[in-house]
Amino acid sequence: MGKSEVFFHNYNENSVLVNWNENTIDIISQRTAFEMEVKKVFPDVIVNHGAYSILLLWKRKIHHNEVIDRLMKLLIDMKTSEANGISWRLPIYYELESELVDSLSEFSKEEIISKHQKGIFTVDFIGFLPGFPYLKGLDKSLQLPRKSTPALQVTAGTVAISNDYCGIYPSQSPAGWHALGNCPLPMFDVKRKQPSLLAAGDRVQFYPISREEHSSMKNQIANESMTLKSFQIDG
Repeated sequence: MGKSEVFFHNYNENSVLVNWNENTIDIISQRTAFEMEVKKVFPDVIVNHGAYSILLLWKRKIHHNEVIDRLMKLLIDMKTSEANGISWRLPIYYELESELVDSLSEFSKEEIISKHQKGIFTVDFIGFLPGFPYLKGLDKSLQLPRKSTPALQVTAGTVAISNDYCGIYPSQSPAGWHALGNCPLPMFDVKRKQPSLLAAGDRVQFYPISREEHSSMKNQIANESMTLKSFQIDG
């Protein structure tokens, strides 16, 4: 989660205030990732946001020491998980959308692809859709604002960029990000022990494949003749 200091305070009989140091790196992504994990542990919690904090509310009286101990353990587990992240090489069939090419007209398509595949990305957090990874590490020259008019629909596996993030849509969805291409690996599958393929702290590098290779990989993964672990660098 990067360098940070987090403080827990008894706010009142049914709430806990969680504060991040104002110098924390990527505070919004850290806060979002922590909030998602908190909701898994405390499904009945209500979350209110501040600039450097979140207020966790329950509709019942809580035992503050017990709750704060669980929150601290959750934070430690998240940091441990990120430190032990997996390194992945993910295939992508590049098919740049026209709006992206026009917005980056100072570069050729080949240059855009080269800049993207040279990036070494880190999964900041999973959000927006189940299994959607927010990948930090996008080349500054490729950073674009969200589309003014989102696409009505992109296919599962669409690799796209927005601002300083790269992401992979795990399912068919409307999309406000700029599409670069498609990854044939399923990002989310409820039948897996860990439904989300990627986790916070994982590292990702993309490599190009042809349309034929993309189709072949999808088929091989579907019939289990190719394992997802084979895309792990350490796998």
